[in-house]
Amino acid sequence: MTQPISAEDATQILSPHLNSIGLCIDRGWKRWRALLALDAELGIVISNRSRASLVYDFIRYEALNTFDTSTDVTVSDSRGFLLLTFADKIVMRFKKFRDGSLRTSGIPTQQSIEYAHQVLPGMDELTHLVAGYLPDESGLDLRLAAITCTLDRDQLWVLDLDLGIDQAAPVTPIPIPLGNAQDQRDTILRPKSDADDTGQTASDER
Repeated sequence: MTQPISAEDATQILSPHLNSIGLCIDRGWKRWRALLALDAELGIVISNRSRASLVYDFIRYEALNTFDTSTDVTVSDSRGFLLLTFADKIVMRFKKFRDGSLRTSGIPTQQSIEYAHQVLPGMDELTHLVAGYLPDESGLDLRLAAITCTLDRDQLWVLDLDLGIDQAAPVTPIPIPLGNAQDQRDTILRPKSDADDTGQTASDER
């Protein structure tokens, strides 16, 4: 395992793709909303776990369509989940966040443990990131979407995804307070828009 790269270095590598990553999550979630529009009771009938699996499949579909023909992104779907590799330095997967701590949901399989520990076999030289989303309490809208970098149980940094950003919009770092000791985020990077010149426990949810 190598030391994970910094938020600034990751931003430089991912900057051309941030809008596309955000759109994969946004469009995946909108497919879920489209199902609800056809049958509102699905929000009651379908469990949070099943909803997360559906949304993951929708996001995966969008990511395959978006990146499969890309010349600078490698797409792998052979480990039981979709992996995107950027510049031979970053590997990324999509997940649902459990809560505002931006910890991910899911059964701690050997693969998921290795991923969180940055030692996934064959990819232990790459920085392992998660592009995730957090629904609001109603399950109708997204509270946020973000890219996170963790090492074991420590969250090293967060890159916030603005689902409405323009592809050409620059990304600028904005420091945030650390809060309590359980909040390990030290930096959050938010894409800058033209309008802003001032700068239950583990489940098998995807």
